[in-house]
Amino acid sequence: MRVGTKRWYPAEIGLIAAVLACGPLGAQQAGRVRTGVVVDAHGGAALAGVSVRAAGSTAATDAAGRFRLAGVPDTAVVTFERLGYAVLHVRAAELSWPVRLSPAPILLNALTLTSQSGQRLAEASALAAQSVGREALDATGNVALAEALDGAEGVSVARLGSWGARPVVRGLQGERVAVLVDGERVNRACAFGMDQGLASVDPGTVQRVEILSGPGSALYGSGNIGGVINVVTRPGGSDAPLSGEVRGQASSSVPGGSVGATLRLDRGALDASLSFDGSSFADYRTPGGRVANSSFRQGTGDLKLGYDLEGAGRLALHAQDYEGQDIGWPSMADASIPVESRRSLSLDYGAQLGRGVLDGVAGRAYMQRLDHDMVVRMAMTSPAGMAMTSTTRQRSHSVTSGGRAQLRLRPSAGAQAEVGTEATLWQAENSRWTVQGNASNPLALHTWPGVDILDVGGFAQGELRSRAGVTVSAGFRLDHVGRSADGWPRTRQWIRSGNAGLRWSLPAALAARLGVGWGYRLPDPTELFGLALRPDGFLYVGNPELAAEHGRNVEVGVERDGGRLGASLTLFQNDLHGMIAALLAGDSVDGRPARTYGNLDRARLRGVSGSLRWTAAPRVRLAGSVSYTRGQDRSRGGPLPAMPPLQGSATLRLLAAEAATTWLELEGRGATRQSRYLAAAGEVATPAYGVLNARLGFPLERARVQLGIDNLLDRAYRGHLDPVSLLRPGRNVYLRVSRAFSMLNG
Repeated sequence: MRVGTKRWYPAEIGLIAAVLACGPLGAQQAGRVRTGVVVDAHGGAALAGVSVRAAGSTAATDAAGRFRLAGVPDTAVVTFERLGYAVLHVRAAELSWPVRLSPAPILLNALTLTSQSGQRLAEASALAAQSVGREALDATGNVALAEALDGAEGVSVARLGSWGARPVVRGLQGERVAVLVDGERVNRACAFGMDQGLASVDPGTVQRVEILSGPGSALYGSGNIGGVINVVTRPGGSDAPLSGEVRGQASSSVPGGSVGATLRLDRGALDASLSFDGSSFADYRTPGGRVANSSFRQGTGDLKLGYDLEGAGRLALHAQDYEGQDIGWPSMADASIPVESRRSLSLDYGAQLGRGVLDGVAGRAYMQRLDHDMVVRMAMTSPAGMAMTSTTRQRSHSVTSGGRAQLRLRPSAGAQAEVGTEATLWQAENSRWTVQGNASNPLALHTWPGVDILDVGGFAQGELRSRAGVTVSAGFRLDHVGRSADGWPRTRQWIRSGNAGLRWSLPAALAARLGVGWGYRLPDPTELFGLALRPDGFLYVGNPELAAEHGRNVEVGVERDGGRLGASLTLFQNDLHGMIAALLAGDSVDGRPARTYGNLDRARLRGVSGSLRWTAAPRVRLAGSVSYTRGQDRSRGGPLPAMPPLQGSATLRLLAAEAATTWLELEGRGATRQSRYLAAAGEVATPAYGVLNARLGFPLERARVQLGIDNLLDRAYRGHLDPVSLLRPGRNVYLRVSRAFSMLNG
């Protein structure tokens, strides 16, 4: 994404803050009333809905582009911000009329990630969204991208090895959480679920990760019952004609490292970036010893091309190639992934019109292929009580392709809407061979026999803001889903989803929100047509009669974003209907007990989450989060599997100087004992734990350095969502170094 926004550095922000707080005019001169008009620099049309901020005051332009701000001294910096336009920062004394904003067309991979309210993924909805940015990613020693999300409000992580960490949002994971990379859906190919959505993304290629909790937006289709995770990769283009970065990392308890480099080019209307990142990590170490079969290697190449068209339009091409090799899977004995690859290609178009009801248009076409090769050796017992060894070899692939067209409408100064249509085709095929010992007639299973799942939908999501500080939002989506497989008739289904919400801005920078959302998730190829022998001794048989799973999420929250102090608190209840689960079939196949997938009548998740961000002093920053989720199977009674316990984190960061780049950070992270578990799913009670991490960041010559120690006290512990036999790494010392460079004109 390329947005013509000035980059503000900490030193500049600190200088501006000092001027506003302590400058002679800021303290002695009474602020003046500022009025004016904001227009489109391209066509001269008046711009409604522009956010204007200065000296603690905020206003929005009306239908004629007019605004009024009171109490603004000449030294104050006035910020003008509107979706689809470059942000403008100008001192009040230097304002000229009219104020002209330059169009910055926003493509679909960013159209819903930026809003004037700062809700990002929650564009035009009442749900809470959050972002894990590049600074947080660089500060930690995480090897897998999902690990960097641990500590975000309402997010837990299942660590399945060095490579395959899995995010859990409010107790939901897998196909119940939609995973996107730059807005492109990532569908898996492995019948065992090894290729989790975030596992094939190198953290070095990521700019930030956006997290939306709950099915609150009609902009996203299947899988948003638990929420949406969107990975935004590093942007192309720059402020300089030629710029780039080199980076590297090394760690001890997860032995190995990674290296990467990015080169960016900006020549007039054309901009481009090319990145390469690679890593190699050996088996990681815990206080109990080395964890066998936890190593992996991977490499990623990323190419972005952008071209600014006349008339405030933009074209962008994005290609990415991920290759993984020798990937260990320690949670499953003797399981490995010799080769895995993910290749994607997308073409985006966006145009910022900025006049009339039709404010902007955007479109996308994309294709993504994931190839997967897996070997699993399992020790099993036959129905006759004989010990045997089973070797499974699986080769599979999936291709996800689709398109999307979206219009951004602004019928009035306080109203906006996103209207569009989307089509997604998921094609998958899987071949599996299972050999038991030296049997003369090995069992051969062929699953995913040419499965096609086509989802075509239309959506509308909008909001209406009143001058009283009340924002009403609503969305509706209608999808037509067709699915088929070799040897099976085609089935069709209509699915409705949507949301409604209310957001009320209160004094003291407080806001209250209430929302209800209806989401859905489609059964995947394994659940529909799969035939898989798993290490628990059961043969899992797909059910082509499965219906889509539905969820209704109700939540109420309060939040504050007032500069030095930010906080949020959310209470939620998510009721699932037709929840897809593996049920005991009561029969057998070739002497093996079988489980088949079915729809449970009812399940419920309730919980609370909160977060805090406080600048206690100019050089002292505190942050923390806490969350708890309780899952209940309301059909059969008892808990739901994979429910995290009460967990939280707290971080203290000390700065060498206000807005300095040298800092010291201490983080505590822990969870209470999880005694509410589902024994039938193989879960056991998990003891409480607490770990302490220490981090240091500082500049060195022209480089940035992050040095840290995770699990400082070398504690042996396991998260409840982790495999029963798998401990997390012990004391881990890591080092990250990056250096940016640029070549300016002249």
